[in-house]
Amino acid sequence: MRIVTQKKLHTICQSMTDRSVDVVLVTDFERTRNASLRYLSGLPTDAELLLFADGHTALIPWDLELAGNLAEVDEILNPLDFERSYRKARAYALSSRLGQKFTLEVLTIESYFEVTKFQESFPKANIICDPKGIGYAISKARRIKESFEIDIIREGCQKTNQLIDMIPPYIKEHPDCREVDFALFLETEMRKLGAEKPAFETLAANANRSAQIHNYPTASTEPLAKPGLALVDFGLVWKGYTTDVTVPMIFGKLNPTQQKMIDTVQRVHDLAISRIKPGALAHEIAGEVIDVLKSQGLTMPYSLGHGIGLEVHEGPGLGLKPTDSSLLKDWMETPLEEGMVFTIEPGVVDSQHGGTRLENDVLVMNDGCEVLTTSRALRFP
Repeated sequence: MRIVTQKKLHTICQSMTDRSVDVVLVTDFERTRNASLRYLSGLPTDAELLLFADGHTALIPWDLELAGNLAEVDEILNPLDFERSYRKARAYALSSRLGQKFTLEVLTIESYFEVTKFQESFPKANIICDPKGIGYAISKARRIKESFEIDIIREGCQKTNQLIDMIPPYIKEHPDCREVDFALFLETEMRKLGAEKPAFETLAANANRSAQIHNYPTASTEPLAKPGLALVDFGLVWKGYTTDVTVPMIFGKLNPTQQKMIDTVQRVHDLAISRIKPGALAHEIAGEVIDVLKSQGLTMPYSLGHGIGLEVHEGPGLGLKPTDSSLLKDWMETPLEEGMVFTIEPGVVDSQHGGTRLENDVLVMNDGCEVLTTSRALRFP
């Protein structure tokens, strides 16, 4: 079934009407993955969706049986009835409802090639692509989670917490494990718990690699338990919704600089969580954290956090206030609202002493926030 509520769908369609848009094309295929397909139709993958301004939805799926089982739309068109052509099926759906002259909006991820082919089929159509258009409207709708979405996210976070608790006994039993062994262990266990898949490639970094923000390769054949600061960044997909945590790990005795790094990250992590409440400004929370890190001579080369949901990176963003009028301005300046779910992930890096990051998933409540995950620094002799 689709995720969007009727109220939110009406708001999205009203944004189309206000801008004189007749229909929107949403695609999700191998080269253009888009979780909004699942949000608007219930089908998780591989289809085109036409959303008309009156709320009518027409789906053109690759897997007809899957669409019949999962999709909640007004109309399903089988590409086999149109010579296996999505373009012909799409043209039929559009011409039968709108004729030849209409305004269609595509999302910013749509390929230029497909747009030009579309224009050839409908030379009288007006095709637009607006970064602050329909994609923005859908993003805003997805930021505030409904109660049933929150229930699913809580379930996913509980499974994530089970994985965190598996880390100490695994390392105790496998002290010589490699980064890749550790990453595969977590990804295997999350599937055993019922997860659809990892939310992203698990990042496992020993003390030699923890200063990299996103390690490449994500997990190497080096031993995990080298003395110093290590970390693992992982998440899972549970009934369509993602989790994202980073667990800092300490192997052996730390030098004074490394100890300051781990202590300060814990301090600003707790500070950020204490500031989360409806109406708070994301960029102000991020600014306060960065000021504390700077006062200790430490650097965080990324944002404080990001929204999570059907994708591992959604709005809102928690970073410094942008100085231009780009979409990042709204991404970072949005006041926090009840029902938002995002990460808090302060971290610091040092080319000599390594890096550390502490990341948890939080839910904005009416009187503060609920920390959904239990990531914390894990120490090993």
